[in-house]
Formats: sequence, C-alpha cells, structure tokens
Amino acid sequence: MPGFRAGGPVQSLANLIVTLGNEYQFFVVTSAFDVGDIEPYKNIQLNSWNELKLEENTVNVFYAEKKIDYINYHQRLKEISADYIFFNCMYSYRFFLFPLLNKNKLFAASQKLIISPRGVLQHGSLAVKSFKKMIYLFLLRKSKLLLGCYWHAAAKSESDAIIKYFGKNCKIEIIGNVPKVPLQFITAPTKQAGVLRLIHLSLITPVKNIKQLIQICKSCNQLIVVDIYGPVKDADYWNTCIEEMKQLPSNVVVEYKGDLQPSLVQTTISKYDALILLTKGENFGHALFESLSVGRPIITSFFTPWTNLQQKKSGWNVDIDDPKQIPVLLDQLAFMDGILWTQYCTNAHILAKEYFYNQSNLLTSYSKLFV
Repeated sequence: MPGFRAGGPVQSLANLIVTLGNEYQFFVVTSAFDVGDIEPYKNIQLNSWNELKLEENTVNVFYAEKKIDYINYHQRLKEISADYIFFNCMYSYRFFLFPLLNKNKLFAASQKLIISPRGVLQHGSLAVKSFKKMIYLFLLRKSKLLLGCYWHAAAKSESDAIIKYFGKNCKIEIIGNVPKVPLQFITAPTKQAGVLRLIHLSLITPVKNIKQLIQICKSCNQLIVVDIYGPVKDADYWNTCIEEMKQLPSNVVVEYKGDLQPSLVQTTISKYDALILLTKGENFGHALFESLSVGRPIITSFFTPWTNLQQKKSGWNVDIDDPKQIPVLLDQLAFMDGILWTQYCTNAHILAKEYFYNQSNLLTSYSKLFV
C-alpha cells in the first residue's frame, strides 16, 4: 500500500497485517512505485523507513527506489532483526534473489525464511513466458538457495505446485489468504430479462484470459454488457483484446473502465449482475471473493479454489479449454428471472460469509508458520 495495481497479493498482505497486527510487528520492504508508474508514491521518504497507517495498525515500510543503493538496503534489512523473513515475490532480484544470495550476511541462523509464491507457480501463470520461467525455476532449485526455507501456500493446489518444482521435502503450511469482510446486508440487483450485466475485474494479462472472454461473447445472442476494470500490465496483449472488441456484434457491449481503487471494489461490483473471470489460474482470487462478499454470483474457470459453484447455486464454473458451451450459458443467464437470480445472490453471500468466518482461526494457523 498505497499501491494496488499488482492485484490480489497487495490486498492479501494488507489484510494479513490488519488481522495479525496486535500479535506481530510487521516491517515491509517494497518498491516505491506502483506497477507501470514512473513516479514514486507521494509523501514518502525513499530508501528509508516510513510509518503507514492500516486501519488501527501502524506498519513500518521501506520504499525502495528503482536504482536502489544496495549498501543502504543491506543495512536496513540487518537493522530489523526480525524473527521471520516473509518473501512474497519469487521473480524480483531486489526483493528475493539479492537477499537469498546474501542470506549469510543479511540474516542470522535463528531467523526463519518463509517463501509465499502468491500464485506464480500456478499453471496459468507459468504458461506465459514458460521457457524462461521453467529455466529460472530449474536453476533456483539446483542453486540450493532455498535449502532451509519454509513455504506458505494459499491453497492445496499451490502446495502441490511447490512440491512439483522444488521437491517433496519442502516444509509447507497451507493457510488461506485473508479476505475483506463480507457486507453484513446485501441488495440483489434488479435483473432485467434478456440482459446480463457483467463486471470483469483483474490485471490485464494473458493469465486473466480477457481475450477469450471477448471472443466467447461474439457467439452470444442476448444483450451482454461487460465492463472491464483493472490496470493494463501487458500492453501488447491488451491491444489484441481491443482488436477483438472491434469485431463484436451489436448485442454485445464491452467497455474498458480503467483502474479501480480497492476501497471502491465492493460498491462497484454491487452495480452488476455478476462478476466474470475466465482465469487460467488463481491461488485465491480476491476479485472473486469480493463479488461473493457483496452477494454477486461469479462465472469463472475451474482453475481457482472456487469450485462446485453450480451445486451451491452461488455461481458457475466453466471449461475454458472447451468453451463452446459458455455463450449458451451466458444467454441462459441473461434470461434468468429476478427471483431465481436473487437466490443465487443470497447463496453467493452465504458462501463468502462461510469462508470468512471459517478463517477465524487465522491467528492459530499463522502461528504454526511463525514458530
């Protein structure tokens, strides 16, 4: 924080600090720039500790400039004398490789090093620039830099991926991400027969599969409205999406609405009938949860923890590897009446509340990791 364009991991960490702030003192070392920005955050001191207020908690944040002075960085890491070092990025030289390469200088033997992949080992993520990533993961494993490290997996699928790429002897704790609090009360949308109003909220990258969504909408017969929110992380990919949008029939309206501040997410989702995310892989999917948290059903792939949605009448899982039936489903949903839609909204809200309140043992769960 205040960055948000990196998506779910930022929200996961902010929620973690808010939830556990009374039991643990957090120090965050991060970039001074949001994704895609050339100017640093305003009102911060670069390469220095800053106090950041997160609800009732105060957290110390070191905002690093792009050309960081590594001597200064070295000193800042050493002066924390933290009990636990919690890595949240596996591809960064500054925030992952540099500390590991210098761990004998930076960290004491008593400090526990924990790695949280944050979805980068998911099948969909690895499918993008796969050759480079596979070489990197192979070399990382062979380097033995990770010996003695512990792992945090947000779901069993992520734990399986850790074992696949780094071996069955990895010490892993599976602990769900910390989500936002679901709304206490929800109001179902006024569902119009023959119309389906959808929100798509994510980073714009190939993993989020926006181009396939646009292509699928070409085969719909009913009035389908899709508003896309989120930062453009892959400009070349987004340009191909724009070309697909130009070929849409008149009964399909797809518009790009730009970035969306985290504080506005729940309110914005509430304005739509449902959220759609045909993702190639999520270890959690904050946008999916936030849709459920405001009583909006979700339409998503099978590559998320949110499965069996039809059985729960809280949404729909679709097969993005065989997408011919997805336009049929969207047309059917467009015709669904308001009474039945309200039932799906109610069940979506129930699913979010069940997940959230089942996470009430998060402190106990993280205590297993931070031990």
